[in-house]
Amino acid sequence: MITSEAAKKSSSSAAILIVVFLSILAVTMGRGSSHTVAPDDGSSNLVGNWTGESKCVGPFPACHDEKVIYRIAKPPDEKGIVTITADKIVNGKPETMGVLDFKYDGEKHTLTCDFTRGQTHGVWEFTVKEDTMEGTLVVLPDKTLARRVKLKKEVPPASGPANGR
Repeated sequence: MITSEAAKKSSSSAAILIVVFLSILAVTMGRGSSHTVAPDDGSSNLVGNWTGESKCVGPFPACHDEKVIYRIAKPPDEKGIVTITADKIVNGKPETMGVLDFKYDGEKHTLTCDFTRGQTHGVWEFTVKEDTMEGTLVVLPDKTLARRVKLKKEVPPASGPANGR
């Protein structure tokens, strides 16, 4: 026969186990949600192909207006760095002009790249608003505006059964 003292110890132990279990569960759930919920800074919207025009501005006689495709394969890393591959369209086909790393600012929704190629030192700056990206290239050190770029994000083809089946 179980004494009332043994019953009290048993129910007290069970209560402690329940409290410990619920505490562990609460901590585990809290950790999981903080790691799985990403801030809505628009960075996931960057991934894809962005097409449009890059227009010459300023005193650069060798510059030509171009139809372009900017390709972003993955969202920014933990430091906010995103890689853009820039292609121009020549005879209907993409021709890679270069690959640059940009810093993404999630609060301002901007992409910025300070670069040097050969004798050219410049800064690319883009603002992203939903499915549009607009920006400029400024040549340093004199801060001369060299290009204006307007891009629209390509919509991926709808996936579904072929031939309406």
